[in-house]
Order: sequence, then structure tokens, then C-alpha cells
Amino acid sequence: MAKRTLAERIAEADYQASKYLGNANEAAESGKYEKAQKLYDKSQFWLDRYNLLTGQGDRPTPRR
Repeated sequence: MAKRTLAERIAEADYQASKYLGNANEAAESGKYEKAQKLYDKSQFWLDRYNLLTGQGDRPTPRR
């Protein structure tokens, strides 16, 4: 399997962060607060990854 490009990794991180955030908001609106918190945490993980990959994080971007 070929390595994914940086652009593909950025796109995936953006997609995953948005997906988990939407699911968390839906769970919170349904009153499922524990599930919503877990989904918010997953969304934050992917947002942090997106920021790292785009150079907006605290650490330097990965070398390619």
C-alpha cells in the first residue's frame, strides 16, 4: 500500500473532526451527554491532528 500524501492526510483529519463533531452535537441534543463527551474528545483529537498537519499546531509539521 502506498503512503498517503500530506494533502490526503489533511483532508482525512478535517473530515473526521467534522464527522465526530456533528455526531457529538446530535448526541448532546438527544440528551446522551456521556456519549457526546466521548465524541467531542474524538473530534478534538482529529482537530489537533489537522492543526499539526497544516502547521497551525505547537509542534513542527511532519517531514515529507
